[in-house]
Amino acid sequence: MKVESVIVIINNLISKRQYGNARDLIKKEWTRITEPLNFSMLNNEAKEFVKVIAKEQEIADFILLSEKDKRILNMLNEAVREVKLPYARKLFFEHKELFQMGHSQKWLTEDARFMCFAWEKNA
Repeated sequence: MKVESVIVIINNLISKRQYGNARDLIKKEWTRITEPLNFSMLNNEAKEFVKVIAKEQEIADFILLSEKDKRILNMLNEAVREVKLPYARKLFFEHKELFQMGHSQKWLTEDARFMCFAWEKNA
């Protein structure tokens, strides 16, 4: 596929907020997308998204977590933020080993880390 076509598709996916599909396509076409001339053809939101992916690839801890693990961590963050503490507590005890990993702590908000610490002390 031509790089111009790939860029149009990425711009459309980003504007439709289909970040998962956009991420897959960007990773597949990484070398062509990151060339300066091609990068400049992306819209502003897509450029920022590419920068986020580049930062993620620099951080080795990011690779250690699977997509399922990241989803669980985000669910706990959201549950604590929305004060759904019984659900958050249930998530914590179902996936306790995940929350005890050092690199997963970086994904948790300060409030979620505090709640995990409290639940761990009470257990």
